[in-house]
Amino acid sequence: MVVCTMRIEVDKVQLIKATTIADSVVSAKSINTILTQCLFNVDGDTLTITGTDNEIGIKTQLDIVSDGNCSFTLSGKRLVSLLKEFPDGVVVLDVNTTNVSISSKSGMVKGQYVLVGSSAEEYPAIPEFNLKNAIEIEQKTFSEMISKTVHAAAHDTVKPIFNGVYIVSEDEKSMTVVATDSRRLSMIKKDITGSSTIKNGFILPLKTVNELLRLLEDTGTCLIAFDDSRCFIKIGRTEIVSRLIDGQFPDYKQVIPKDYLLKAVIEVKKLKEALNRLKNFTNEPSWRILLKFSQNSLIIEASYPDQGEGQEELVIDSDCKEPITIGINVQFLLDLLKEIDSFSVVICVTGVMSPLLIYPEDDSKFQSVIMPIQIRSM
Repeated sequence: MVVCTMRIEVDKVQLIKATTIADSVVSAKSINTILTQCLFNVDGDTLTITGTDNEIGIKTQLDIVSDGNCSFTLSGKRLVSLLKEFPDGVVVLDVNTTNVSISSKSGMVKGQYVLVGSSAEEYPAIPEFNLKNAIEIEQKTFSEMISKTVHAAAHDTVKPIFNGVYIVSEDEKSMTVVATDSRRLSMIKKDITGSSTIKNGFILPLKTVNELLRLLEDTGTCLIAFDDSRCFIKIGRTEIVSRLIDGQFPDYKQVIPKDYLLKAVIEVKKLKEALNRLKNFTNEPSWRILLKFSQNSLIIEASYPDQGEGQEELVIDSDCKEPITIGINVQFLLDLLKEIDSFSVVICVTGVMSPLLIYPEDDSKFQSVIMPIQIRSM
């Protein structure tokens, strides 16, 4: 075991923030004890904190004052919990092999606190990526793309390819993000400032996607690189390495309807309010409602045996020639509408049992498909 003895001075708030970022992927229930902890690596006045579950790894850096170089592991959760009870300002970490004493530099805390860690030698190595051919994209754009599509991903393990978001490039100056659970699909395409080289695409697991949504900010850019099995993402001083989901993602272009029987334009706010009211007259797992389209109106109906029924009529603008009734999962529609910022949404009906195409009126590059439900006695 490498002997590690040194002193670290660091701002409490920054240490809590960095440790929380790295510890977010650590499982407290891991069979391997070392994977329940974070790796702390001191290199001069830079501290790198790493957390991993062997599927996804996160490491982030912060500035410190130290008197040497050293590596050790600690429970990130326990460290953060303790630090939260310290006054703001600089905290001191005195490291002695695997024991870390924590105190307040101000002297306001007179107690003695020691956390016991483990040797850094057994901590799994996080792969390094060459950023030479990385794709650069605005953090805000990337966050928007995955947040608007991830609701359509599956949350089961029957077909792993549905348990993530698919990222691909149709050309060098754009990126497309797609998610589907086979009953619904959401796709968004955006122009990017850099050049994209994701021609074959890759599937990013949901756990990684959720971490990205926590880390991506409204300013600045991030870098994305990948190989056959892993994806590397750099956001400021934080790096994420994630295993990719193995498998062939469905041909999403074939799912999106090209022709339709009618197109209706509906105010998003009024549609959401009506659906939230009518959801009270549906039940899991189908959450079925009826959408009855005519030329100038949409009647939405829902009923639940022995519980009640509801009906609401909305004014729409449509090219409907003949009335048509569609059964649909109201929760799927509400999940999508939460991600639409536009005043109006366009719904294209392709048939009673054919996919509905839905997109914001002012952004046809954000498209979603929802499969209808067979209409039977409600």
